[in-house]
Amino acid sequence: MQIDMLRRGWPEQILTGRYSFATRRRDGLVQGLFEAVDLLTDGLIDKKRKRRLHLRIGGEPAMLVLKETYPQSPHLPPGIKLCGASPVAALLVLCERRAYRPSSAVSLFEPYHYDVVDHRLGVVIGTLEATGGFVRPARTVIYGPSQQVLGQLTQPVTALIGQWLLIGRNRYDVTVNGVRVARIQQVRRIWVREYQVDVSAAAGLLDPRLILACALQKVRDLGDY
Repeated sequence: MQIDMLRRGWPEQILTGRYSFATRRRDGLVQGLFEAVDLLTDGLIDKKRKRRLHLRIGGEPAMLVLKETYPQSPHLPPGIKLCGASPVAALLVLCERRAYRPSSAVSLFEPYHYDVVDHRLGVVIGTLEATGGFVRPARTVIYGPSQQVLGQLTQPVTALIGQWLLIGRNRYDVTVNGVRVARIQQVRRIWVREYQVDVSAAAGLLDPRLILACALQKVRDLGDY
């Protein structure tokens, strides 16, 4: 992938540097008061307004992550979306290929497939095949637009165990031909849910938009929208 072709559309940190996904609930006392009022009003306050997930560059919110419809922008396409914040417009979309899944334990091991769409260009740039993440370590095979295998995302066993026990920090490694080209690392902070992404070693080896798509698929549930 020629990075120069993408520089007009994406911030440099997403292409060759570091960025993060983070969300913050209302801080401490304010959040406690909000929940008390919500209880007293019997749920009249919409709890889904509590948490928004942002892509941050240099610690500042730059883009918004959405996994559902967004009241302020009902025109957005379905799927997991990375959107520009002002105005809210889809930039990258993960479109899940819906398939019949039997209601049994076997379905837990069936892969999920997502087409990765650069929405501004209107083109599919690749496909993700994701498995695991709860019973066994997460693994995502990354395919190019011609369905060639380009790389994979893996979750170390130690990270999965730490996730079960709520200790340590979760992480995912993105590799190409066995060489790590990116890392998605959980950061533990008070009142904040955050994952940092480092793509500085991926230049020329893997389209950074596909790494971004892998991260989106893993962190989407941090936000309420």
